[in-house]
Amino acid sequence: MKFQHKITTLVIFLFTFSIALNAQEQLNDYKYIVVQEQFSCQKKANDYQLNGLTQFLLQKQNFKVFLESENLPEDAVKNGCLVVYADVTEHSNMFKTKLKINFRNCNNQVVFTSEEGISSDKEYKVAYNIALRNTIKTFQNFKHNYKVKKVSQPLVLEEEDTPDTIVKPQEKTPNAVLKTVVETTNLKVSKKDLYTAELIPGSVFCYQLKTDNNTIAYTILFSGKEDVYVVKGSDAVIYKMNAQWILAQYKNDTLVTKAINIQF
Repeated sequence: MKFQHKITTLVIFLFTFSIALNAQEQLNDYKYIVVQEQFSCQKKANDYQLNGLTQFLLQKQNFKVFLESENLPEDAVKNGCLVVYADVTEHSNMFKTKLKINFRNCNNQVVFTSEEGISSDKEYKVAYNIALRNTIKTFQNFKHNYKVKKVSQPLVLEEEDTPDTIVKPQEKTPNAVLKTVVETTNLKVSKKDLYTAELIPGSVFCYQLKTDNNTIAYTILFSGKEDVYVVKGSDAVIYKMNAQWILAQYKNDTLVTKAINIQF
């Protein structure tokens, strides 16, 4: 029996250690956590004081945690992808209260989910409190330590005084600065190039650009540099130059740029 007990203890240890290692691999990529004011399992903001408790419990694990209503640090404002968003979901039945914490990145992708916290208490407030505290056992062998990602040098477009340009094709070199000879075209923004930006749910600086008939023309993702966005699914970027938004994209190996108007 003692041998079986030792084996069981070892299995539990290895299981919790692997969870902590997974949390470390996923969550150390993010500098801050933002806790929602109202979780998907709640009928109103901070119901049963879960939101403030979530912030407190995560702070004890060395995370830098903010509520949605609080001001974020300057680097998080400039780069929303430093932030991961915490939401508590419920998976209860008639006899037990079951909660999990989901962490989503700036692209609304779940990057980590805690182990399920369970309580059998009959009083709702107590049950939710205990279940949430039990989810934090996921992190009992883990302390957050943010590590800056090493990223490859992005392609830099050399800005000219005229935003509507056609660039002559030339040999491409990976991660090189694009030096161009440009041909000036009309600066006027056409009606079809007027877009309304709608924030993607769960993100800070990622948007869908919609036309006047509410059709999604582009999905743009924050690049980490102010006023520069990557166009999802396309060899294109959108950036601001001299108060004018510019769409730059490759068409048949030729870089074409044009002025567009975005209403944020």
